[in-house]
Amino acid sequence: MPDVSSDEWTIGRLIEWTRGFFERGGVAQPRLEAEILLAHVLGAERIDLYLRYEQPVAGDARAAFRELVRRRADGEPTRYLVGTCEFLSLAFKVTPDCLIPRPETETLVEEVLRRTRAAPAPLLEGGGAEPAGPLTAIDLCTGCGCVAVSLAVRLPDCRVTATDISPAALALARANAEAHGVGTRVAFLEGDLYDALDAADAEPADFLLANPPYVAQKEWDGLAREIREHEPRDALVAGPAGTEVIERILKGARAYLKPGATLLVEIGAGQGARAAEMASTVRGLIDVRVRKDYAGLDRILVAQREPECQNGVRVAKP
Repeated sequence: MPDVSSDEWTIGRLIEWTRGFFERGGVAQPRLEAEILLAHVLGAERIDLYLRYEQPVAGDARAAFRELVRRRADGEPTRYLVGTCEFLSLAFKVTPDCLIPRPETETLVEEVLRRTRAAPAPLLEGGGAEPAGPLTAIDLCTGCGCVAVSLAVRLPDCRVTATDISPAALALARANAEAHGVGTRVAFLEGDLYDALDAADAEPADFLLANPPYVAQKEWDGLAREIREHEPRDALVAGPAGTEVIERILKGARAYLKPGATLLVEIGAGQGARAAEMASTVRGLIDVRVRKDYAGLDRILVAQREPECQNGVRVAKP
């Protein structure tokens, strides 16, 4: 980046120069990245940059921006540099202790919202006459808590239990829950998948969600450098096949799904057929399907726990 100590550097000029610099360096969405970094330095929203396009930027702000641009060009993810990431229009704190939320993961929450909107209210347990009580969800591998917190924000009557093996990620998730005013409706448990639920004697839920590691070991070297060098490997790599953690989730899911409840697991783009095959062999899981993301790629494995029977007839939740 050139010397920006001169007073000639306006907001617009900084954006345009940095866009070109990032573009030449192979940074994806170069203009967006430049705007996010500059807005962060100035303590402004991105839209404010265009309202102040010709405004000169003070020397200390230019120096801070230059340092962030240097670090981004060296491969550090923008979301770690600014410490926040948007997920379903909500801002989440992120650090290298957790994965950066991806847009495709929003499909998990959107599927729950779609299903709850389609169901009659209130949901009835087993088709009986009494309300089933508050909606409940379990979020495995919660990371920064984006899925769990988004569910609690979008569904005010929903109570969520979120687990993660990383204490640092859980601390971040708790902070995000508090920041969005849902700290009393999201419980955080430390442990490996179902171990945390077992230790807490957790109850089965209406929805069981997970965004687990699903990268195969052989795929690691092919990931972008900024991912390999900065995001937590343990949150990405599942094992030689990439489906090892998905398989563990499927095998234990029945114990934490209410009869007729829904399992939703994020999977890799090429894992749809294999994941569906594994789910179809698990006793008690039915109606297995794979939902695609907005890019048309396999993204969410969906299954239901077999409903209870009344007088020999299966009774599913609406």
